[in-house]
Amino acid sequence: MKQSKLAEYLELTDEELEEMGLDEDDIYPDEGNSGEMIYSYYFNVPENTPDHILAKKGWSLGQRVEIDLSYFDDQEQPHEE
Repeated sequence: MKQSKLAEYLELTDEELEEMGLDEDDIYPDEGNSGEMIYSYYFNVPENTPDHILAKKGWSLGQRVEIDLSYFDDQEQPHEE
């Protein structure tokens, strides 16, 4: 089975993403103050992320994690709010 692009980008397994409860619907655009241009995308580390994943990535609960625009070059962009 091929690893998902999101898991590959974050250097996690699909199982770890599932454990976190993170999917592409949890990724939001960072439009800066103007709201006219997308600078990057981000997600906040979910509250139910297991300790072993937090330790592996050096993340803390609720931490904002940036995702480069290039991640979305070859796929449909996530929802915008």
